[in-house]
Amino acid sequence: MKVANRSTMHYFILWLLTVPTGLIYVFLNYPPVQVNWMYVAVFIVFGFLTTYFPILWNGIPIFLVLWVTVPAFLMYGLFIEMIVMQISILAILLSLPSKLPLIQRFFINSMLFTFLSIIAAIFFDIVGGEIGSIEFWPVIVAVFCYQFIHTAFNNIVLRLYVMYKKVNSPFFSKDLLVDYAMILVVLPLSLTFYYLLQLVGGGSFFLMGIPFFFISLIVRLYNNSEKINSDLRQAGDIGNGLSELLTEKAVIDQFVMEVSDMFDAEYTYLFDHQDGWLELLRSYEHDKFIDIDFALLSAGQGIAGSVLEQNKPIIYSERKEWESISKDYSPNGMQSILCVPISRNQKIEAVLFLASEKKAFFDGYQLKILDLLCSYFTVSVEKARYMQEAVTKNERCALTGLYNYRYLEERLTYEMDRLKNNAIKNLSVVMLDIDHFKQVNDTYGHQSGNDILGMLAKKLEAALPIGGTVGRYGGEEFVYILPGIAKKEAVEFAESLRAEIGEHDFTIVPDLVEDKHPLVVRITSSIGVSSAPIDTDEVLTLLRNADRALYLGAKQAGRNRVAEYVK
Repeated sequence: MKVANRSTMHYFILWLLTVPTGLIYVFLNYPPVQVNWMYVAVFIVFGFLTTYFPILWNGIPIFLVLWVTVPAFLMYGLFIEMIVMQISILAILLSLPSKLPLIQRFFINSMLFTFLSIIAAIFFDIVGGEIGSIEFWPVIVAVFCYQFIHTAFNNIVLRLYVMYKKVNSPFFSKDLLVDYAMILVVLPLSLTFYYLLQLVGGGSFFLMGIPFFFISLIVRLYNNSEKINSDLRQAGDIGNGLSELLTEKAVIDQFVMEVSDMFDAEYTYLFDHQDGWLELLRSYEHDKFIDIDFALLSAGQGIAGSVLEQNKPIIYSERKEWESISKDYSPNGMQSILCVPISRNQKIEAVLFLASEKKAFFDGYQLKILDLLCSYFTVSVEKARYMQEAVTKNERCALTGLYNYRYLEERLTYEMDRLKNNAIKNLSVVMLDIDHFKQVNDTYGHQSGNDILGMLAKKLEAALPIGGTVGRYGGEEFVYILPGIAKKEAVEFAESLRAEIGEHDFTIVPDLVEDKHPLVVRITSSIGVSSAPIDTDEVLTLLRNADRALYLGAKQAGRNRVAEYVK
């Protein structure tokens, strides 16, 4: 805050040395003659309204204030033009959001347009322009130079500022072409206004000023409707993209990125709602996902909690409106906020929080666009969950949660293809079978047997090497697919696994005894190992080899041991 105040003071000192000094110098050396102050007041009103309600082109404001300042300059000279322009600057600042404080922006823009007014007036004088002249071609040439220099030097100053800030921006762009094309629009407009004032007088304000103002309003409204239609089309494209994603995580990440990009939000947070509490699900700041240690929010706590409690969206224009409400995390640059509930079937599923570093950045109409996007999001999440459940049922064992036989064969085929294409050098299969499992079922009951299978599955999954796959092959048999692991390493892994299983206590509650109480059971396992390409380069043969090693080399040799396939 002290740095901002110091910076404002520096701008104020520079402003004092340039703007008031410049106005006084112009007034003393080039005083206005026969000024109609009523006309000047109307010029000021039209200048203010023109800049406060600019015409929008692709969302970019176009300020045609020269149509007012040029006639004021031609009638009364530079001093009156500078007064009209300086007051019009206030409207520009009020109509455009910015991260800079309003007073700083005023000082900067006031100095810039003072410089532009003086430079343009100098060139007007160089080419022979005269204040109050009505000679057609000399006035046209002089006004053209005036407007061109005003636009050119404005672009030069902006280019220098962009270079100073080290912002990547093309030298030539459509926006630059539009600026110069506007000269051809403003030139006849400003001259027509000027000649009408000279010939008709005050009635010119009604003949031209008022119609121009309302036409600009109509164009602005049309552009706003076009912007809404464009946003609706973009929202539809985003919804179609979300519907094509197959996992819940992919839908969530894509939604957060797309919304952040569409609304130009520097900060985007998605909160998950469970039983009256909000948990931060995803954090996206300045175009990248980040991890934030954020405490749970209850209904009514913080901004997101208030949205949850009221089930209504909230828009804040600047930091001072919400700073006392916010809880825990709120980056210093954050200003405008748009926070909405995401509902499905009359129930709040999540809360979306968007924030910008610019003040008064979000508009009410965006709520409808966001509501549509949230609808697409909830439908896509539900679809992705359904697809994931379907895939899980198709690929997973319902009892253990491990991959099933079908998936294991597909995965083994994939890994074998990688081996043949030299993407990996080795591929091993480890097949495990529980010893005397029928005896476990007969002694403790099938439910206890199922409990042991479930607990063993978790243990096998926890032991899975990176890049490997483990699944239930059938009954009490399990299979590891280990790409990139040679037979010797696979045998060592199997031996470590066998020992760990044999030492583990499995706690069950038998259902074949009257007095049901927890009971510790220990099991052993027999394991067979086969590898490619040393043993075979065929998928089914690799499985059969591991199976042969399991039964012939381990079980028939006494069980509770590891055997590798030997040709």
